[in-house]
Amino acid sequence: MKNLFLFTLLSFPALGSCFPVAGDRILGSDLATAIPDFAALPPTLQFGYAPAPGTVRTFAPPELLRLARINGISLASDASLRDVCFEVPLHVPDDTEFLDSLRRSVPRVATLNLLDRARTPIPSGRMEFPSAGLEPEASGSQKGRLWRGFVQYTDSRRVAIWVRVAISVTYSAVVARRDLAPDIPVDAAAVQSETRTGPFDHAPSAAQPEDVIGRILRRPLKRGDEIPLADVEDPPVVRRGDVVKVEVQSGQAVLRFDAVAQSPARAGELTDLRNPVTGKILEGRITVPKDGGEVTAIVVVGTKPSSPASPGLTGKGAAL
Repeated sequence: MKNLFLFTLLSFPALGSCFPVAGDRILGSDLATAIPDFAALPPTLQFGYAPAPGTVRTFAPPELLRLARINGISLASDASLRDVCFEVPLHVPDDTEFLDSLRRSVPRVATLNLLDRARTPIPSGRMEFPSAGLEPEASGSQKGRLWRGFVQYTDSRRVAIWVRVAISVTYSAVVARRDLAPDIPVDAAAVQSETRTGPFDHAPSAAQPEDVIGRILRRPLKRGDEIPLADVEDPPVVRRGDVVKVEVQSGQAVLRFDAVAQSPARAGELTDLRNPVTGKILEGRITVPKDGGEVTAIVVVGTKPSSPASPGLTGKGAAL
């Protein structure tokens, strides 16, 4: 049995007068719905692509007769055959259908207002509004934000839709009580918690003072500014000019002495250290014992010399 694609667009009946088709293809079961004599066809046998929403696919009598002959079907009355058309059923969605979909895409605590929406007929399917389709609100605009989505009405087909919405959330944020400079640990008197309202996709802010107290900022903030989590980091455990215990490891040999940090570093980071006796620059990884013991820089491989030669660890370590 051949899988034929014998359809044509010889006529264009008014939408709503055709037989509905739900999938990507027009199947034997669809033809059987239109003409009961085709019930002998395998239900999943494909006879072409389903029409796009808003258009029709029409089978003219010659095509229907040819399909019947090829598939060994005897039609009850050839003379009575007329054009048979198929369409994707459409409907105009109401506000509830849009709101139900939008609420799946925003936090439960969000306040959502539907300001405007598409009113063109759409197929039945799952309405989706991905976060990537939400456009920024224009400065000073009172029209809300445009959110582009789609209706997935078959496994491989979708149609575009849109809405304009106003969305906000109420959240706790840590706010600067005074201007704050970067690289200086934040003290408890400098911040306070407030309840604020803003866009649901706003940058995450510190929610509790404990999130920022004792830590430093990457950039300055003004009084009243929320403190973004992305701008907060732990302070370095070593700053430029600090004297650091250094442990140089080379095979079985271990050498310990004090060196001067040349740049700030946090636990686990590499930093340059200058041996105050020889002037050599070493690169060591900062370690902080879990019990809160003394900060140490571990040097395992090579040196970063300030002079042309780098002899490495030899003898009693005079080269370091």
